[in-house]
Formats: sequence, C-alpha cells, structure tokens
Amino acid sequence: MNKTNYYTITDVEVEGILLEVEYDYSAGEDAVPYYPDGSGYPGCPARVDIHKVTAGGDDIIPLLSDYVLEDIENQIHKIYDENYEA
Repeated sequence: MNKTNYYTITDVEVEGILLEVEYDYSAGEDAVPYYPDGSGYPGCPARVDIHKVTAGGDDIIPLLSDYVLEDIENQIHKIYDENYEA
C-alpha cells in the first residue's frame, strides 16, 4: 500500500486479475447516545471512495460492474479491518 499526495494506492486481485486501485479511506465513527445537552450523534460507517482502477496502466473503472467495484471496496475494508483497526 502506497500513499500519494491525494490517494492511497494498493493492489487487489479480482477473479485472478491484479488491479491497482487509487482510493480514499475514511474510518468509521462511533455513535454517541447522548451528550450532556441531550443531543447525540448516530456515528457513521467506514467508507471507501474509489477514484481509479488500473490494469496494465489503463484506467478501467468505466468497464467495471457495480459487483466488481463492491468486491474491491470490500477487499479494501478487509485490509483496514485486519491491519489498522483496534
């Protein structure tokens, strides 16, 4: 996994094909049932925003199905869950 000035880059394998993915990852936030003033915060889940997927140096993101993009997102979530989350 490498970081550029704007995105993180990592390699993932989808159906036997190695792809390079540029993305942003935002960690989730825990919910707060209530603050002293009675308000609260529902929290938010972790999020992956994919900006570019390349194979052989060519951006192929327009060619990928929603299912494949979801698979890539899940693999990235798994990387963070296994290596960076407590």
